[in-house]
Amino acid sequence: MTHTPPPDNNPTQLLRYRLQIPSLTDADSIGQVRQVLMGLGLLVDRIESGEAEVAVASAQDPGRETMQQALQAAGFAVQDITAESS
Repeated sequence: MTHTPPPDNNPTQLLRYRLQIPSLTDADSIGQVRQVLMGLGLLVDRIESGEAEVAVASAQDPGRETMQQALQAAGFAVQDITAESS
C-alpha cells in the first residue's frame, strides 16, 4: 500500500498581486486605495502612483474580481491585475 501525499494546497502560501490603477496619483488616493485593499484582508507591500502590490495567504484570497469591484465602488478604475504565487 503506497501513501500518496496530499495535494499541494498550502493555505499559508502567499499570493501576490500587482494592480495597475491609473487614478492613483496623490496622497489622498493612495490612502483611500490602501484602506480598500486592507479592508479586503490584503497586506499592502507597496503602493505608489499608478500601482499597488499586495499579498494575501491563499486561504484568504478575495480574488481579482472582488478587488476590482471594491476599488471601482470606491471610485478607482483598475486597468490590470496580475498575480504571482510565491
